[in-house]
Amino acid sequence: MPAALDCYLCLLRQSLEAARYATTDESLQRVVLRRATQLVLEKGYDVPPPEIGRAIHRLVKEITCNPDPYYREKECFNRSMLEHLPLIRKYVFEAEDALLMAVKLSIAGNSIDAALGKLRKDDVDAAFITALDQEIAGDYTLFARAVERAESIFLLVDNAGEIVCDRVLVELLTKTYHKSVIAAVRGVPILNDATLDDARFCGLTEVIPVISNGNDGLGTFLSECSEEFLKCFCSADLVIAKGLANYETLVDNESDWQPKKIAFLFKSKCPYISNYAGAKLGDLVVRLK
Repeated sequence: MPAALDCYLCLLRQSLEAARYATTDESLQRVVLRRATQLVLEKGYDVPPPEIGRAIHRLVKEITCNPDPYYREKECFNRSMLEHLPLIRKYVFEAEDALLMAVKLSIAGNSIDAALGKLRKDDVDAAFITALDQEIAGDYTLFARAVERAESIFLLVDNAGEIVCDRVLVELLTKTYHKSVIAAVRGVPILNDATLDDARFCGLTEVIPVISNGNDGLGTFLSECSEEFLKCFCSADLVIAKGLANYETLVDNESDWQPKKIAFLFKSKCPYISNYAGAKLGDLVVRLK
């Protein structure tokens, strides 16, 4: 997915916020911002935003000597969402349409996204309350049909905290729909994206097998993913890709690694991506490819 001019301003804001998570040393924060500005200019306007974003976050870790700047933020939202786990299960398994409710709350969990600014628990809680009565934009009917027909599902999770909502969706898919599900997480900490540590902490590994994608990509860079990941990606009857970065990196995928069917699930939080996906800002989006 190509970048818009606004992407570069967003990436520079993100570089400063990441630096502030990584260190309290303002002199280092200034170095990060200066180097990030240079990096954006050097990359030019033809590079997808997640690729620039990854380079920026590598820069932050290198300059501050902090390998996981968002560690405390991830831990906070993992704990907070685990406290909500019984309520999320109740909403889903007592709903008239359990799959619809599970998808709504899984997408609502995508509000936990440090890429778009400082996270506030009140904003996340409000996103869940709103999602209960919100319609899904896009291809939900086709998605539900794809779930019914699929025997194997490969879930690409996105953020820490959000992974708790994905866990309930997985429980529904495995226990009620009797699907074989495998999930994939980031191989190396980046932003507040979920890693194997988060999957273990939130209990997803107790429900299904969880693998690493083998890299630190924002989204999914197929050329850098592990052989195990690519095998699951191409062989699954349905790939469910969570979050904006997975949409950005996979929606225009023309590589040799093609899934049988892929469904993108995300909260429409960016005006540019919203327009590209044919959605409105704030929508709960399901798009099938």
